[in-house]
Order: sequence, then structure tokens, then C-alpha cells
Amino acid sequence: MKSWYLVICKPRQEARAQLNLQNQGIEAFYPKLSTEKLVRGRRSVKQTALFPNYLFVCLAAENGNFSAVKNTRGISGFVAYGAQYQRVPNELIAQLKAERLDSHESHMPQAGDRVTVNNESFKNIAAIYKEPDGDMRSILLIQLLNKQIEITVNNQEIDKI
Repeated sequence: MKSWYLVICKPRQEARAQLNLQNQGIEAFYPKLSTEKLVRGRRSVKQTALFPNYLFVCLAAENGNFSAVKNTRGISGFVAYGAQYQRVPNELIAQLKAERLDSHESHMPQAGDRVTVNNESFKNIAAIYKEPDGDMRSILLIQLLNKQIEITVNNQEIDKI
């Protein structure tokens, strides 16, 4: 019977530790968080560890290769309470993996999505997202005087419904 265990990694070496463990045939997982930032006027998506300096490994409770994990590059050791290594419920790992798959969806709306515009000209106006207009602006369709009109707004002024 395999269980998930919590491991402490050296600072900013979660990816290195995961790769080294996988090269040894040991299942390892660390959830990542995607954050969108504006850098020099351009949108960039950066992935960081959801739990910095921690990693989950799946090992057999009886005959797992715990010493190989402890001696892997990038790993400091197991989280332990007394003499027992900290086990993590399988349900928690399954939930983290499922959320990780869901988070691959972009934070920006897709063509046809309903949005609201929050700027001085169009406060809380419903619109339909059409397409991006460069990295910082988007083209939206709004209903104005019974006619569909295209407007261009900053991405910070758009809220996905």
C-alpha cells in the first residue's frame, strides 16, 4: 500500500527535486500556482510553487525507499512528528491535482465570453469579449442604441462574468 509523504526541499529547488525523484522512478508532485503579471507593459504568466519548499512523494509504507528520497539532490528531508513521517491523505493529493488541471485555463476571457466593463465611460456595462488588441487592451462588443458596437478597453477594466 502506497502513501503520500511530505518532504522539505531546499529553497527554490522543488522542480529540481521532483525531476531527480522521477529519474529514480519515485512518484513526486508539487502543485504550482500560475500568476499573471504585467512586466514592462507585457502580460506574462509565471508559475510558482503553491507550497514553497515542500514536495509530496508517493512511497510504499513498508518497503519504500525513504533513504533514496532523503539523499536526493534538492531535498532536505521528510516532515516528521517524532519518529513518524508525515503522511498526506490521498484525497488531498487528488484534489490538488484536479485543481491544477482546472487552473490551466487562462484568466483572460476567450472569444464569446460575457464580461463587464468597469471604466469611467462604461461603468458596469455588460459586453462580449471579441479578441485581444495587443498585450494590454482588448476588443469588446457592447449593445448601444440597439446596435452592437466594438470598443477597445484596457485589460484591467474587464471582469469576467
